[in-house]
Amino acid sequence: MAIDFKVGIHRSCTLHTRQEYRGNALSDEARNGRKLITSASAWELTHDTRQLPRLVEFMRNVRGGASASGTAPDQLARTLRAAVERGEVIAVAPKPHVPSVGGTPIQQEIRPYYPTVTPSQLFRRVLPAVRAERAFERPKLPRLAADDDLAIWHARPGDVLPDGTIATPVSTPLGDARPFQYPEDPQFGDVQELAARGVSETDEAECFADYHSDMAQCQVARALYRDPRSYALCTQRAFDKFQACRGY
Repeated sequence: MAIDFKVGIHRSCTLHTRQEYRGNALSDEARNGRKLITSASAWELTHDTRQLPRLVEFMRNVRGGASASGTAPDQLARTLRAAVERGEVIAVAPKPHVPSVGGTPIQQEIRPYYPTVTPSQLFRRVLPAVRAERAFERPKLPRLAADDDLAIWHARPGDVLPDGTIATPVSTPLGDARPFQYPEDPQFGDVQELAARGVSETDEAECFADYHSDMAQCQVARALYRDPRSYALCTQRAFDKFQACRGY
C-alpha cells in the first residue's frame, strides 16, 4: 500500500510500507523522503486534515502501527516519524527541480566586461594630462584695449568690436547741435605774437599735432566707456595741455 502525502504547503512525498516497497531504500529519493518526514513539524505533517484518515488506514498496515488508529494528530505525527526512522515506512521524495519554459533550458548570454567609469572619475583621469600639456604651452598675454584703437575708431554701429561687443551709436548731450563754421585762428598768422610767446611755428605745429592725438584718444575712450562726462573731462585736459604747449 502506498499513499501520496503532503508535508507543509509546497512539499510532498509518497509513503510505502517496507514489505511492499520494491525500490532501493538507500536511493537519493528515499533519503530525501526520510529527511523530509523526520525534520517536519507536527503542524506540517497534520495541517491537511483531509489526508489524516488515509494516513490512519496506512499506519494500520504498518507493522506495530495498529495503535495509531483513533489517536490525536500530534500523536499520529510522532508515530509516523518513528516508523520512518525505524525503516518500517519508506518515504520517497523526488529531487526538487526548476521548471523550464517550453522544456528548453535557459541559456544566458555571456556579456563582455566593460569597466564602469563615472564622469567624475573620468574627469580626474583627464585633468592631470591636461595640466601636463598646458605646462609646455607658451603663456598668452592678455590683449589690451589700446591695441584695438584703430578698429574701434573705424567701427560702425552694428560691427563686432575686438572684445566681442557690438558697436552702438554714441549719444551725446550735443547730438542735436548744428554745425558751425570754424574761423581761422588769427594767432597762427601773427608771427610777432608767436615770437612774443616764445613759440616758433614748428613748435606750434607740434602742439597742434599732440592736441589732435589727444583728441583721438578721447574719441576712443568715448567709444569704450560711453560716458559723456569722462569724454568731456578728457577733451578739457587735452585743450588745457594744448594751451600750455602754446604758451598760454
